[in-house]
Amino acid sequence: MEDEMLGRQSVRSPRILAAPAPAMPFATAAVAALLVLTGCGGEPVDAATPVPDGSTAFGRDRAALVLTAFDQADSAASVAGDVEALKTQEVPPALDLSIAAVRRSAYNQRPQPSFQHINPAFAVPPGDPACFLATATLKLAGSELAPTDVSQFVLDADGHWKLSHNVQVTQPSLVVARSIDGRPATEGGEALDETSRRALAAEVFARSIGSTTSNRSLVVSSPLLDGQFAGGWEVYGQQLAGVGAAVQRTLDKAEWSDCAVAVPAGTLTFLTIHATDTLRPAPGGPATVQLVPQSPDLIATGHREAVRGKSIRVTRVETFLLLVPAQTTGASVLGLNDTALTVTPS
Repeated sequence: MEDEMLGRQSVRSPRILAAPAPAMPFATAAVAALLVLTGCGGEPVDAATPVPDGSTAFGRDRAALVLTAFDQADSAASVAGDVEALKTQEVPPALDLSIAAVRRSAYNQRPQPSFQHINPAFAVPPGDPACFLATATLKLAGSELAPTDVSQFVLDADGHWKLSHNVQVTQPSLVVARSIDGRPATEGGEALDETSRRALAAEVFARSIGSTTSNRSLVVSSPLLDGQFAGGWEVYGQQLAGVGAAVQRTLDKAEWSDCAVAVPAGTLTFLTIHATDTLRPAPGGPATVQLVPQSPDLIATGHREAVRGKSIRVTRVETFLLLVPAQTTGASVLGLNDTALTVTPS
């Protein structure tokens, strides 16, 4: 049975989980040079460059310039699948997800569509911010669908704005997502206290693997988290069992986004989970386990041949957009995405 080929068919999109929508074009590269826009005085303005001393403080207008520049650069590169250019526009975890989607597009020999954000809304911290949040309708070339997404942009050490987080939100979450408009965001990743952060991260992770000891009062039932995502994990385990293998997923690290924003329904923030899948032969099964080239995890990590070993470790990153009420309990998942980062046999 060790020669049995194992392919993983997931019920989730390897790039984005939310309302049904086409592949997310942020998974694409951006052009090497930042787009230069024309300012009010007719002089070129690099939307990713900090505002010069004496000019208007960073606010909605400047955030809109950043988003416009990002759209044009990243959209052009999405068709080309230019990973190096992508690195000029994004940082992890968005960068990890985008590189995986470029590889997926190349494997399928189908370029990603161009895109544009329309009717954006922003939540910008006061003063001289190092991050801001944006939500907008995503117009995709060749598609009648117009999903809504939420993004975080961060200022890097060189003074350039880059995409760090992005998820598409479910249809019932659109009102909440749009409610960030004009509200001041908070910085520092401490919008929630440490106890709440730890509890929420542990619960979201447990639910993502279908834990039977979950706390539905802390995080409410979600078709996205408990249905699509945990359901995909269950199917994966069943497929492995069918070829004499087993998998275990462990939580390695949880991180919270730099920016968060308080809206009437609670606090909107991103949670990023780093996890590791360990595949091993089941008791009484074959001596080795393998993933075939058609496996989504191999495609996402750039492998073109099967991977086999006594065990296989798959590191991955998962991003969740959470709405956390003031009392912490009753948090909801508005959108999420997931991809493999590395695949290592032993």
